[in-house]
Amino acid sequence: MTCGADRAAAEPGPAAGRRPTAAGRLRRWTAAVLLTVIPAVYLAVSADQSHNVAAVRKLRAERAGLVHGAPSAVQRAVYEVPIPPGARGEAFFEANTWEKDSLYVQFTTTRAGLTGFLARVGTSRARLRAGRVTVRVPRGRAARVHWRFPAGRHWAGTTLPAPGLHPSREITVDLDDPREPVVFVVSTIRFVHYPHASQGPSTPSPSPHASQGSSTPSPHASQGSSTPSPSQSPSPLP
Repeated sequence: MTCGADRAAAEPGPAAGRRPTAAGRLRRWTAAVLLTVIPAVYLAVSADQSHNVAAVRKLRAERAGLVHGAPSAVQRAVYEVPIPPGARGEAFFEANTWEKDSLYVQFTTTRAGLTGFLARVGTSRARLRAGRVTVRVPRGRAARVHWRFPAGRHWAGTTLPAPGLHPSREITVDLDDPREPVVFVVSTIRFVHYPHASQGPSTPSPSPHASQGSSTPSPHASQGSSTPSPSQSPSPLP
């Protein structure tokens, strides 16, 4: 019995052979660091993106250029561009600056669709001037809005100024195929930036004679003593 107990005491137990090695400690430390750092980085990136949603959206739009498809219902409502039902070949591009926002829209419609569109924006076919191209694409956006208006085609256009707070719209129609006119619209919203409120109306500084009353002496002014009092006498020069 004694020999068996001695052998059991001499044999290493399971825990004795499982001492943590340097590699194991490094793995556990690395895992702990990753579990702490990754969520923190994710939260930081998410917070930054949430504060820059508008900037990211603008950058994506600027890089994308003319997007094939109809603008959203909100964009159509804000810019007042009612694309007629059944239109095809839609494309749009939105540009935003400090002074104004612009939406470029094109679509192909029918005779009835063109008539309905013009009526909804407050004009008519009679207001379209033959041979006139009213849409203007700035040079800086020509690479993104690939609109060309070459001579020799049946162009017709009109311009709708902005009444009140509504957007202004430039409309040009390609009538080479009268059954399927192609419409180009640029709707622009301009912003009015008021100067900062001043500290209040500025009070004009009084003139040298303002505090002394009228420059014309009163007939009774000479009745007072012309000799200054001692307290009013000027101090002697040094």
